[in-house]
Amino acid sequence: MKAEQLFTKYLRDNFRMQLATSVDGQPWACTVSYICDDQNNLYWASVPSRRHSEEIRKNPNVAVAIAVKGIIAEPVIGIQIEGTAVELKPTENPRHIAEAYAEKFIRKQKWIDDFLAGNTEHKLYKLAPKAMYLFDEEHFPGGQRQKIL
Repeated sequence: MKAEQLFTKYLRDNFRMQLATSVDGQPWACTVSYICDDQNNLYWASVPSRRHSEEIRKNPNVAVAIAVKGIIAEPVIGIQIEGTAVELKPTENPRHIAEAYAEKFIRKQKWIDDFLAGNTEHKLYKLAPKAMYLFDEEHFPGGQRQKIL
């Protein structure tokens, strides 16, 4: 399988990522659950008052790491992404994203209805990738990082 195909498979098969933000030279990392679309944009729900959400408003340049496989004594597989993150506005019609997020994370229809009506403090965020890398010691021995985008 080609690096691009493996990247896409790993991205879709996983659901948790480490999100890194930075403001005034001070880095911050957190873990969020995500979904992705066919263009490898990543989406997650979060509260605007959380530190990573506040920092995205100040500096939209973020990085993501997704650990695909990392058991000791086995080949390491991971994804790294650099990109720009934004909070989606209600006018951007995030219904299909909210529905896909709810389906993946077993949320009830009430969560979707409350979210779309603005009756929850959660907002949807989108990361548009500028650079994407695959680190896959299983399929690419020697630890050579594969540039996808």
